[in-house]
Amino acid sequence: MLSTLIIIYTFGFIHNHCKQTIMRKIFTFLLFFCFSTAFINVTAQNTKPIVGEWKYKVAQAPYGYDTGVISFKEVEKKLTGDITFDSGYKVKLQSVVFKNDTLKVGVYVDSEYVNILSHVKGKKLEGIVDSSMGKMDLTAERIEKE
Repeated sequence: MLSTLIIIYTFGFIHNHCKQTIMRKIFTFLLFFCFSTAFINVTAQNTKPIVGEWKYKVAQAPYGYDTGVISFKEVEKKLTGDITFDSGYKVKLQSVVFKNDTLKVGVYVDSEYVNILSHVKGKKLEGIVDSSMGKMDLTAERIEKE
């Protein structure tokens, strides 16, 4: 009788253990699925607020570089663009990252790498240009297509 109870108890334990293992696997799968879906949504961030042309001003920059137009476009799901200074000089943006309304841009200007960090606020950009001349304030407004 005692051996029968031990066998029944052991079988019940094994049966419950299998149930717990299966439940753990299902829970782990669901957790993984939820995180992967959230990750895909984060990486496929909307770049629409930044794509287009922006008239910029950096008051402390040298004449000819202090105003111009920054153009952003999306090519094969990657942001790219260029800066056209009012002097007519045009440079291609080297890196463009837009995440959570924060824009990070890297560009070579006269063989010097310049970093730009700005925040999108509606139709305006406000940020900092970091070059060998130091940090300078940047403002820009979206150019509306007519």
